[in-house]
Amino acid sequence: MSNRNHDAAADEITMASTARLLPDSSEIAALLFRRRWVFALTFLATIALTAVVLALLPRSYTATSALLLQPREAEPVKVNDRGFVAPADDNLIDTAVQVIRSPTLTLDVVRHLGIAKTAEFGGTGNTSEAERERLAVNRLLTHTLVRRIGVTYLVEISASSTSAEQAAKIANALAGRYIQLDKTKKQASSSQSARYVEGQASALRRQAVTDDAALQTYMVRNNLMSAQGATMAEQEVSELNRQIADAQAQLAEQRGKLGAAQAQIARGGGGADIGSALASETVRQLRQQEAQASARLAQLDARYGALHPEVAEARDELADIRSQLEAELARIVSGLRGDVQIAASRLASLQSSRAQAKGALAQNSSAQVGRLELERRAEASRAIYSAYLTRAKETAQASELPNADATIASMARAPDLPASPNYLLSALVGFFAAIAIASVATAVAEYLEDTVSTRADIETGLGATYAGAIPTLSSATRAKVGGITPQDYVATRPMSLFTESMRNLATYLGLMTADNGTQVITITSALPREGKSTTSMCLARALSMSKRRVVLVDADVRHHSTSNAFRPSRETEGLFRVLDGSSSIEEALIQDDRTTLHILPTFGPRSPDDVIAESTMAALITDLKQRFDIVVIDSAPVLGVAETRMISRLSDCTLVVACWRRTSVKAVRTTLDLLAQSGSRVGGVALSRVNIKEFASAGLTDAFGYYKKFKGYYVD
Repeated sequence: MSNRNHDAAADEITMASTARLLPDSSEIAALLFRRRWVFALTFLATIALTAVVLALLPRSYTATSALLLQPREAEPVKVNDRGFVAPADDNLIDTAVQVIRSPTLTLDVVRHLGIAKTAEFGGTGNTSEAERERLAVNRLLTHTLVRRIGVTYLVEISASSTSAEQAAKIANALAGRYIQLDKTKKQASSSQSARYVEGQASALRRQAVTDDAALQTYMVRNNLMSAQGATMAEQEVSELNRQIADAQAQLAEQRGKLGAAQAQIARGGGGADIGSALASETVRQLRQQEAQASARLAQLDARYGALHPEVAEARDELADIRSQLEAELARIVSGLRGDVQIAASRLASLQSSRAQAKGALAQNSSAQVGRLELERRAEASRAIYSAYLTRAKETAQASELPNADATIASMARAPDLPASPNYLLSALVGFFAAIAIASVATAVAEYLEDTVSTRADIETGLGATYAGAIPTLSSATRAKVGGITPQDYVATRPMSLFTESMRNLATYLGLMTADNGTQVITITSALPREGKSTTSMCLARALSMSKRRVVLVDADVRHHSTSNAFRPSRETEGLFRVLDGSSSIEEALIQDDRTTLHILPTFGPRSPDDVIAESTMAALITDLKQRFDIVVIDSAPVLGVAETRMISRLSDCTLVVACWRRTSVKAVRTTLDLLAQSGSRVGGVALSRVNIKEFASAGLTDAFGYYKKFKGYYVD
């Protein structure tokens, strides 16, 4: 395979990797599988460290109490709307929060609980009590949190301490001391208000008395004394008006009586129908006498005649009675006239008195303005005095029983679990931190890893062609291999997975096709003990079992592992004797006792002339190509022996073997560079000693990534 083809394949792989934005999940799984021990150890170490830190961290307990604020309107005097609750005020609640966190209240709590004497807050050492209290206040402020809950009237007080009971005591003490401070403040304010209101009430009482006295003096001075809501002048005029009305009615009545009497007399009735006459006893008696005398006269006149003396006597008696009756009626009419005169005189007198009273009332009208002003002033003084007197009583009662504008909504209880450290949260954080640190450690280990371990390392990292992987016997078989060598295992287990890996490698190198003619392949490595000799022997035996004529040349003249494996007795001269012409190829070749494989061994140089020259090596390869189908050369490591590059240049293809997870990328890269400089045709890089049970180590793009699915195809 040419270098141009290798470079083109590498470019395609590089472009495909660049075009993919996200890494393949199989690559991530392969990475984690390869570095599982790094990941696991780092993860466990982080978890252990987290557990140790949690165990060593001091425990802190947090207890929480809640205050319910009830802001009220604070006025020293409220005539109306007593007990009005003010609306929610953020400033008032924020003020309460700041008061609770104030150094003064905190110092009060420190002294009340005596926490300045504790090591947690007061510290240790021979310091003064004031210094310990100052330190305790500062520490307590840092261990408390006061905040409003949403937009409610609730204020939450949280206190932290190494003791659960101490934390609950601090939270409850802060709430209680705030309520006590509020009560004390309200009591002082109520006492001050009471004193102020009481003083004002006394002054207002004196003012009210003064205003009432001034009003009374003014009314007396201006004759404005009143009864039943009216002044004396007004009452006098009113009374006169009533009397005048009565007098006018009486006068009209008397005049009516007199007119009726005069009208009856004028009609000739003799005044018999006059009401006063009808009511007079004298008139009644005279009328009875008149009736009796008239009846007696009529009887006598009828009996005796008009000229009889008894008749004349009776007639004189009747005339005398009638004369008395007329005189009595005249007297009654005269009395009626007198009554009319008396009524008229009384009416005139009352009208004169009313005129005088109206004059006095008109004189007092100008004084009414001043009276009204004094009345309003007196009424205002009385109203203000009454309000202050009522407020003084309320303030006195409030000062005796002060109610705070806050109550404890919930008491703090000693917590069962510490707030710090939060074990659940710390465990979660430690778990994810362990994953993160283990991932970073895995990435760092992968980054620092300089060995060849995956197909991507070869194709992407080195830009070379991946030839395949050669597993270890322990990972490629389920049977116990005991002390059997890999090359013997190939001969005894031709249908095994390990032998199949050799056939895969031969197929990749094109060694399984007879149409390609005789092929010469050099197998080398960057450094010693990377499995190149084992690979050479196993590959040669696998090829020989496929009915191909194969020769294995041991060109590693310094280590000669192949020669030691096939002919440990060193009975033949081997490679150097063939190169110097002292021995023929037939004499130097040995036959594998298990396969048809021939081996050209070497046991190291015995003289300064025992060197591999390019001309003699080229002649040897030409001779071997005429005798065999495949020539496999086990050469020395490239980085240690220069002659390997020469042998590689004479070969049709060179296979570089790198030990899995052992050979560094730099060593393989240097090897490839040296081979390219020498004009060698590198067929690819194969990984040796691969543990295929860790299939992800080679990546799922390798055939061994799927070896579990083909277990039934192999015979161990």
